[in-house]
Amino acid sequence: MTRTVLVAVLLCAGVGKAQGVEASSVPQAPRAERAGLAIWTASFMDWSLLLVGPILGVGLNVSLPVGMNVPLTDTTDGVFELRPMLARKRCTNFHGDAMPRCGTLQALRATVGLAWTPWPGERGDGFFIQPKLSGMVTHQTVRGTEIPVTAEGTRMETGGQVSLGFDVGYRKTSRRSRSFLAPVIGVGVGYSWNQQRERVDPGWLFAREQARGWKDKFVVDLNLDLLRFGATF
Repeated sequence: MTRTVLVAVLLCAGVGKAQGVEASSVPQAPRAERAGLAIWTASFMDWSLLLVGPILGVGLNVSLPVGMNVPLTDTTDGVFELRPMLARKRCTNFHGDAMPRCGTLQALRATVGLAWTPWPGERGDGFFIQPKLSGMVTHQTVRGTEIPVTAEGTRMETGGQVSLGFDVGYRKTSRRSRSFLAPVIGVGVGYSWNQQRERVDPGWLFAREQARGWKDKFVVDLNLDLLRFGATF
């Protein structure tokens, strides 16, 4: 009886070991590569204004948006963006006549958000939704025939804004490199203090001084950057 039990135990151990070897020899399906840290910029609207602004009489407009995506989970990224801006409008036109309003506007916008990709593909590709919170500070030095003359000859105003919004887009990464493109549009709703802003701003009116006077008001910002491009690391 003892010999029979011992033989049964040895047979079971041999079968279990064979099954373990067989299971370990089965190749596992490779997992999709997880996107790493991403650095990007948005160029379409900013470069267009830089090229055509002086021709259209808007003046010089320079904006240097720099963004970063930090992976948090397989479907979410923390998103951070800094956007320094400079707008300058000449105080005389092509005929040498004085302009009603002119001067320089300096601004800095900071944005934090959370990009959610519900169906992530390889390297983080796919459709994403990005809720965001933005803050902006502006400093404006203004002259012109419509601006009351001061002892210094110019008027200086500082303002700010806070906005909540969201962006939607689709990210596609090149198979041969780490570079990617991401068409993006979005909208934000916020409140501005002491700024010359229109009620709805598609992204370039901050520099055109369309409004009359510095006011506090609700503002709707449209994100028409249309395209981000960058690389993952």
